Amino acid sequence: MAKLLFQRVADEAKPPAIWGRPGCGPPDYAAYVLLDDLVNSHAWLDLELKRPFLAAWVNDEDFDNTDSWREPIIGRTQKNVRKFAAMDPVVDLESLRGMKVYVIEPYFR
Repeated sequence: MAKLLFQRVADEAKPPAIWGRPGCGPPDYAAYVLLDDLVNSHAWLDLELKRPFLAAWVNDEDFDNTDSWREPIIGRTQKNVRKFAAMDPVVDLESLRGMKVYVIEPYFR
């Protein structure tokens, strides 16, 4: 069975991350924590996974809603998306606009 996108990202990042790490807040924070872990560990991720992972964030309806950035988690996530995109291999976030990504993880907003 194919792994879900976020689980694959966690497993294939170098260094690996943990998807759904226990004790890190409500389950719907799992995607935010994964992104934060990737940035903090300076993880490398193959473009095959990095592009759809970032596209899931970029194409979320709230991505461009700067009013929501005042919320601590959203503000930090917005910074982390940009930091992770700038890490090697670099991804141009604008190139991901409109990219269809199949994300079925239950806790991704």
